[in-house]
Amino acid sequence: MSGAAFTIVAKNYLPLARVLMDSLRLWSPEMKRIVVLVDHLDGYFDPKSEDFEVVLSSDLAIPNSRWFHFKYTILELSTAVKPYAAEYIFERFGVDKLLYFDPDILIYGDLRRLLATLERANIVLTPHLTAPLEDDRRPSDLDILRSGTYNLGFVGFRKCEESARFLRWWQAKLYEHCVVDLAKGLFVDQRWVDLVPGLFEGVEILRDPGLNVAYWNVGHRKITKTANEFLVNGEPLCFFHFSGFDPENPHAFSKHQDRFSMDDLGDGRELLLDYRKKVLAAGYSECSAWPYAYGAFENGFPIPDMGRPAHHEAPELVAGVADPFSEEGYQAFLEIWNYPIEGPDGKPSGVTRLAYRIYRARGDVQAAMPDILNGDLMRFLNWVLSSGTREHHLSDVFVAPIRDAVNVRELEALSANAENKQASSSPVINERIVEALRQRGIWVDGGAPIQVESLNQLIGNGEARLHLSKLAKAIYEARPDLQHAFPDPCGKDGLRFIAWFLTHGVREYRLSEVLLAPLRTQWETVLSSLSGPRRLWHRSVLGVMTHSGRLRAAVDGVQARIRLARAVSASKGVPQKEPVYSAVVLPFTGVNLIGYAASEMGVGESVRCAAKAAIAAELPVAVKSVDAAGPFRLQDRSLEAHADEAFPHSVSVFHVNADQAPIVMGRVGASLNGGRYKIGFWAWELEEFPDRWLGSFQLFDEIWTPSGFCQTAIGRKSLVPVIRMPHAIKLEECAPASRGSLGIPEGAFVFLAIFDLLSVFERKNPLGVIEAFRHAFSGAAGYHLVLKVNHGEKRLAELARIRQAAAGLPVTIIDRTIDRSHVTALIQMSDCLVSLHRSEGFGLTIAEAMYLSKPVIVTAYSGNMDFTAADNSFLVGYELVNVPKGCEPYDEGTVWADPKLSDAVSQMRMVANEPAVRVARAHKGNAQIREQFSPEAVGKMMKDRLSFVARRGLPGTH
Repeated sequence: MSGAAFTIVAKNYLPLARVLMDSLRLWSPEMKRIVVLVDHLDGYFDPKSEDFEVVLSSDLAIPNSRWFHFKYTILELSTAVKPYAAEYIFERFGVDKLLYFDPDILIYGDLRRLLATLERANIVLTPHLTAPLEDDRRPSDLDILRSGTYNLGFVGFRKCEESARFLRWWQAKLYEHCVVDLAKGLFVDQRWVDLVPGLFEGVEILRDPGLNVAYWNVGHRKITKTANEFLVNGEPLCFFHFSGFDPENPHAFSKHQDRFSMDDLGDGRELLLDYRKKVLAAGYSECSAWPYAYGAFENGFPIPDMGRPAHHEAPELVAGVADPFSEEGYQAFLEIWNYPIEGPDGKPSGVTRLAYRIYRARGDVQAAMPDILNGDLMRFLNWVLSSGTREHHLSDVFVAPIRDAVNVRELEALSANAENKQASSSPVINERIVEALRQRGIWVDGGAPIQVESLNQLIGNGEARLHLSKLAKAIYEARPDLQHAFPDPCGKDGLRFIAWFLTHGVREYRLSEVLLAPLRTQWETVLSSLSGPRRLWHRSVLGVMTHSGRLRAAVDGVQARIRLARAVSASKGVPQKEPVYSAVVLPFTGVNLIGYAASEMGVGESVRCAAKAAIAAELPVAVKSVDAAGPFRLQDRSLEAHADEAFPHSVSVFHVNADQAPIVMGRVGASLNGGRYKIGFWAWELEEFPDRWLGSFQLFDEIWTPSGFCQTAIGRKSLVPVIRMPHAIKLEECAPASRGSLGIPEGAFVFLAIFDLLSVFERKNPLGVIEAFRHAFSGAAGYHLVLKVNHGEKRLAELARIRQAAAGLPVTIIDRTIDRSHVTALIQMSDCLVSLHRSEGFGLTIAEAMYLSKPVIVTAYSGNMDFTAADNSFLVGYELVNVPKGCEPYDEGTVWADPKLSDAVSQMRMVANEPAVRVARAHKGNAQIREQFSPEAVGKMMKDRLSFVARRGLPGTH
């Protein structure tokens, strides 16, 4: 009879599958070896180069497969497909016996005894325990009882009607109920199999001590090593299950237990160390950073695992949405989970459905906050915004409603508190509330803490009919539309402006009643002086505006979702119907590029890259430099031939980030004749775009950004389209820099890191590069590190830290700004570029090194992942950590990557010592950049987008 063995993995577990399959080939070479991939290939590896068959889970006969892949976490999905995969393998490969092994298993002996058991048995299982647990360690026998009698890391099947009946029964159970829900007695696929010995014939339970040795039973199984093999209780070890083993922390043995460390296992310690070596050699560090295809919607937004079973909250979703990963699925998912839960007063509490689901699943949170819709409400909302967001990986779109609710409630509470205090009391509106007002474009008292009494102070001269409060005046002065609609707010337009403030103003700025009191008083005073019919008319107008404001709020919610859908759709290049502007339409003539055209920094290179792309696409280009005196050098003259102060074209692209956009627009906006189609080109290096810059969106018709990472971060907060428009990469190649002139030995292997100290020292992480180099080559000759530092003279303390860290090492520090050609020559001189950044908006220097066919070692995170991959770069894994204090403009407590030192060391050694791998990846990187990021390729993207915008019609007035 023929046999096969299979396992199930996502891409990041591929090294474990490789090691398992290698051991299977060694001990049972006649068996067919199959890996079921619950993921997409996405070009990360070539299945044809693997020594086993690869089957995609999407090819299995799973009903409504897209929803099946959506509703389960990666752990749940990897177990839920098991009976479907077994059925598929029996049918496709024509085998008679089938063994399943978890990927973290290694075979150490002949499997013929397992196959022999399947001569007489239909189903073969192994129990978790064959002896009682009698200490107080974890896991206890109660833990084992909760997770299941049998460990489904191994199961065997014989092809027969009874096992086919079992697989069909198991499929039916796992289709809906393969979840981790201990409160309901479910733990993925295992608890169902507790029933199998009673429901099906020919089930054999194997108690052999050499089978499925793991953390749960190793206390009863003594491991010893002879000259030729490992023994367990004196019998040959067949297979060991390394469940919970972390190759980067082998001492712990398994994260699922606290009973043993690696050193407690005797000869078993050698098993762990050998397994660790094999897994690392199979690419563990590299593959662990590969993304999970079913972890995000098609638009890039990550799917929170707690929200995956959305079909339980809204069963109609499955029938109404064919593909939950689609934009339609995203919108439906967002609407369901952001829906507000009502409080005891029948009003929205601020708790969303998703937050409430998380609460129901967290016994610890329930114990700490038993009354989240009443007394514990604010504690719970703040927990969601902090620990809950981090622990459940919630993106901003799912916490924005909660953040808004917290801001509103805090403002209401502080305002209500003010009503009960005397005017002489201490400030009752703190800096956080002032910041919330700033985010809405309202600046009061220069940002100092202020009192409600200060906001309500009336301003105006004695001759005015009405007086505005300081808050009302600040809002009025920040809003040109209000100034146009109510040119005399203290005179003839006063009642109309107050009516707006008491209705639409309340809704737009979420004002509490205490902040409305001064204008309500004036409203009543003026109305009392009017005749009866006029007074009645004004009261009717106020009533209608109040009703229309509520209606407008509902309509705004719908329109916001429509705009977001259009933005995401447009960002993917999908043609769509959009409203045609009713204003005068201008012809599309070319593009004005506004930016720091002479600056020798990334923001300057951004506009120069755009000019290369536009010229390659034969688009007329006019460049307006907005360079100003500052700490950076302004010596790049490459765009002077295209300089034009007149803004001759109908589309303007501002290569100015969100923080500076209002300033630059204020300087040049009046020069834009009749208004043009305005595009902001922004980059942002973190996953969360700051709320303090939301007002900048109003200045533009759409936003361009260089990477998918930036697109996701900015797109979460934008209601205008956010389009990925990468930088165009093209360098004038030149002779390498002279190593001798830099004091570098000619035969040395040179690593190069380039960074600007004005771009936030901690983000660029030069100390990480030095530390990795030290660990990789300490005491070894023939290796050299070059650090090219820009603007070191502006950051002398940080430059001193770099010098101190590099002391005693073969390191050359170039701490001056050099022109473009010299930077290129420096890259040409090096053997490898290293960037252990914590985050990048794009990664220009990385792309430039790849263009020059240099291997690159880079953190596998942020904007560079648009073009760095496992087959064209040397990726370094990372952990997400909080941004520390003092890294402005990045907010303390947000997250970025912390690259793993061990990975960086491994990749440096691999680049230096494996020339074939180095050359192959550098060649692929070069091809990728030159094909996909050339001025011609990016220029076509730019031209296609602008042509689409032009077909829609360009507004003559903005």
